[in-house]
Amino acid sequence: MDKPELIRTMREAHERMAEAIRHIPDGRLLEPAMNDWTGKDLLAHMAWWHDHSVLVIEGLRAGRQPYEETDPVNSTDALNERTHREHADDPPELTRRAFTESFTRLLAALEPLTDEELFADDRWPWLGGEALAEMIQWDSSRHYDAHRDYLEPLSR
Repeated sequence: MDKPELIRTMREAHERMAEAIRHIPDGRLLEPAMNDWTGKDLLAHMAWWHDHSVLVIEGLRAGRQPYEETDPVNSTDALNERTHREHADDPPELTRRAFTESFTRLLAALEPLTDEELFADDRWPWLGGEALAEMIQWDSSRHYDAHRDYLEPLSR
């Protein structure tokens, strides 16, 4: 995989998710979708993970640790719970916009990256031997797959 293929894969996955979301009325986004999360909660969650990738990209490229990942407040579960709590009262139109705008920010953050910065698994020690592209895909295209099945029933 190279950068153009990564971006193409991400755009295609985002478009599939955006298409699924387009068919969900705002009222249905307020309904439970996954455990105690509504459809709009899932949109806010995915938007937050787009921005997570932006934060990591900007931090790494600036030569600093994006955040202290060993701090329990930065565990995946803690981040997800905090995001859920912070966006619980957001209206559906705001979460729709956040999902789209955060993806745009992610694409812009990818623009200056080289293939070496994206795909070398030893480029960024903070990632613990994982290529930056892997983390980005888990925060975007692969992440959508984990939530699409919860959102699609809301469109019926």
